[in-house]
Amino acid sequence: MILDKGICSVFREGDISAAGKKPAKGYTLLCKSWYGELSFETVPYRTTEPREDVKTDARIRILQNRSIDNRDTVLLSDSNAVTSSSIQYTIERAYHGVDEESGELITDLTLKKV
Repeated sequence: MILDKGICSVFREGDISAAGKKPAKGYTLLCKSWYGELSFETVPYRTTEPREDVKTDARIRILQNRSIDNRDTVLLSDSNAVTSSSIQYTIERAYHGVDEESGELITDLTLKKV
């Protein structure tokens, strides 16, 4: 798959305060990567006790980065910071594997709009 849709930025939320200071929530840039869009199917989003429902707003593929995890934040733009005007996505699922066509190591991300 050709990763030519654009550049995405992946952030991790956490405490960004200096040592000994009051905790402050913020975002740390994990990586930037070219991405390609993957096809996906929408399903009804119903919260029930015995099962996990995942709402999907987008699916993208990037070169493999195993430091990316569920609940990290993605911006589908080349950005160095998360702002209040940014369109943010939360990673619902991250799949680290191999592209069947090219043999490249890839990470597929299932995204939910915040």
